[in-house]
Amino acid sequence: MTEKLKALLKRTEPWQAIVAIILGIVGAMYGAMAWVRTSAQNVVLEEKFLGTFAARIRPVCIFDSRGTMLADLGAGEYVQDIQVTPVPKIYGFEVVINAKRHLAYAPLVSAMNVDLFTLTSTRERLNDWKVLLAPQTTINATYIAAAGPTEMDTNSVYQFKLEILH
Repeated sequence: MTEKLKALLKRTEPWQAIVAIILGIVGAMYGAMAWVRTSAQNVVLEEKFLGTFAARIRPVCIFDSRGTMLADLGAGEYVQDIQVTPVPKIYGFEVVINAKRHLAYAPLVSAMNVDLFTLTSTRERLNDWKVLLAPQTTINATYIAAAGPTEMDTNSVYQFKLEILH
């Protein structure tokens, strides 16, 4: 084997050996970068990683008008209790969020299966937030109530989405 190697070295010029070494180094670097890139991409696109990442970046939960948390996607670490009270006078809901720790920003509450929008978000005692949800309309709520016998259906179960901003 050493004889074959010596014969090969005698036939090659020094500049050819240098070019071969440079091409080998560049090829090895390109291969290593491609391996690192695909390995990182495979890890980042895994569902387990994405679920953990999403729960930490934008914690969310889905709850209903009975205050029951239906799906917890990270918000359970921040929310201790949710109380939902219907406000038939404005055809809306008052949502009180009892947080486990201080929330610097008001949580975003949006209705999922009913057209309600946030009217006010106010900080209550200590770590609590009160969010008032009502339909978006230009008609006065007393006019709607006086217009007919339509009443708010408080027996139906409505769903809401809560997002924690931090």
